[in-house]
Amino acid sequence: MLDSGNLSEVSVTGQNSSQQATSMRGSAGDSAASKPQATSWLEEFISSTDARGDVPLHPSVQGLKELIESRAELRMWATAMFQEVPNKSPYNRQNGAVGRSSVRDYHHMLALISVIVNEVAPTWTMAAAGFGTIGLPFEATLDWAMDTPSGHAFFHDGSVNAQLKVVLDAWRDNLLMTSKSRAVVTTDAGNWLSKEAVAAIERNANLDPNKRYTFEQLFRCDPAGDPRHWGFQSWDDFFVRQFTDMDALRPVGYPDNPAWVVNGCESWAVAIQTDVKRHDNFWLKGNRYSLQDMLDRHPLADRFVGGTVHQSVLRVTAYHRWAAPVSGHVVYAGVVPGRYFAHSPAGGLGAEPVRSPRDVLGSLTHFSTRALIFIQGDDPVGLMCFVAVGIADVSTCEIATKFMGDWPQPVRKGEELGMFHYGGSSQCLVFRKGLKLAFTDAAVPGAQKKDVAIRSPLAFAYAED
Repeated sequence: MLDSGNLSEVSVTGQNSSQQATSMRGSAGDSAASKPQATSWLEEFISSTDARGDVPLHPSVQGLKELIESRAELRMWATAMFQEVPNKSPYNRQNGAVGRSSVRDYHHMLALISVIVNEVAPTWTMAAAGFGTIGLPFEATLDWAMDTPSGHAFFHDGSVNAQLKVVLDAWRDNLLMTSKSRAVVTTDAGNWLSKEAVAAIERNANLDPNKRYTFEQLFRCDPAGDPRHWGFQSWDDFFVRQFTDMDALRPVGYPDNPAWVVNGCESWAVAIQTDVKRHDNFWLKGNRYSLQDMLDRHPLADRFVGGTVHQSVLRVTAYHRWAAPVSGHVVYAGVVPGRYFAHSPAGGLGAEPVRSPRDVLGSLTHFSTRALIFIQGDDPVGLMCFVAVGIADVSTCEIATKFMGDWPQPVRKGEELGMFHYGGSSQCLVFRKGLKLAFTDAAVPGAQKKDVAIRSPLAFAYAED
């Protein structure tokens, strides 16, 4: 266990003192470095789709086409977002010249999306390049458009968002949750059980330097009985895989000491902010948090003004289930619907360059799909909120049925709260004003070399004098 020699104090004093960091050492890959690989994947996908000729539109995509063409401003934005140039690498500096979108127009976009809905599940090759955490193949297809001024207007439109949910639900139901998606969960090169993928998953999941486990020892699977798919029934089944022995592999840190907060996800820290504000400009540079927006204007949100937010992010190879950071009672739990493919405002060429999603994780907590679980923790922690954030646009947050009603519901530190599905994800732990937190060294942004294990000690809490 960690002792006080491995603690870094971050206290809430009521003043505007904050500690923020966005170092991503040890991530799946640098976004700028991986963008050319994402572009290469998209070019190959476009080439193979174009070779088919006319592509029949999936009914959900046909609905999007009809919506676009039913309103003049939507057709205008959908057209212009492929003509404008996003101010981000590599599109704004291709050999010193302005680039051009590989997706030619919204008609081309609709054809590509139809193929994705029916056929394209995420592969290990996508994730290994570093862009799997941001929701390929949809993100790769829309990467240019969504960071243009017109794309920003288009994807923030409520009716577009509602129809995109229909499209993404169809992708989930037609492919990701079905046996068809097992085509990418095989031992073939580039797939999720390939030697390279399994080695990466083992490397990231073996957090104890004194012990080494194989994939089969770490996760429930059946490579002997099913040598091709290892017993996984779909891509999502693989994504939400479980440890073979949770208590042995991820024991709860200080289970009987209520002053210790444990990590709610298998993740690495990206930001700590103290003296968090009720309203803040979360879309500006630097990870800022606006409590009323992040917590969806819940009546309990004001209880955290002046408090602390700790944010961490999950690798695409990580364990994607959640655990209670403290013991106590769940007093509310619910899912806030997000905006699909809606990034912070883009200024186009001449404005400050659009940053990678890894650099704007704080802003994504305010408009992405997210689960809010308010826990009245045992003293000294008191009221806190666990926020599970689906940072990839297709991510879904599923709260355990036990905690979805009949509150207050008792909860034990380390007990499973729910899970992510389908894509990249992050967590925020929100603490009340007046609570001091001494974070472990591994929980401080930029300090860690490996993930902080789920259910391991994250911070020692004590009340302000």
